Amino acid sequence: MKRINANLMFKISIVCLSSFFAFSAYAADSQSQTDIKKAYQDWCAAIGTAKGNPQDVVKFYAPGATLLATFSSTILKNTDNGLDPYFKKLTSHKDIKCTTDSIITKVNHDMGFNTGFYTFSYVESDGSKKVVPARFTFVYEKENQKWMIVNHHSSVVPK
Repeated sequence: MKRINANLMFKISIVCLSSFFAFSAYAADSQSQTDIKKAYQDWCAAIGTAKGNPQDVVKFYAPGATLLATFSSTILKNTDNGLDPYFKKLTSHKDIKCTTDSIITKVNHDMGFNTGFYTFSYVESDGSKKVVPARFTFVYEKENQKWMIVNHHSSVVPK
């Protein structure tokens, strides 16, 4: 059997290690992408189940997170219960639902992004049904092994 040159062995080792780390990074990003998409889906579901309890939704936001909300004309911050009044009012609407129309999820190391379209629907106090198509972007950071919203922008889809 011929001896393999040390330089060739070194190159083969580098290629093998590079492939291993590239696959590991891909697997980690793939899992993160799944986790980020689930964080969004859990947020969207909480809109319909909170029934006026803002903490059921606010728990998805990191401390200090910012929100440019669909139904607010101010920048909201997750400090000193700053998101509570908004989500209390939003989730108190009768039969409110958040329905995802389309979503794109991306991951970049310790940050994740969702962008797409969702529709809010609920029953007005006069009994009429309100349907509000909106577009969104969520930005997440991983904190204590959990993806938390650090920035959220949502606005009504222009006609």
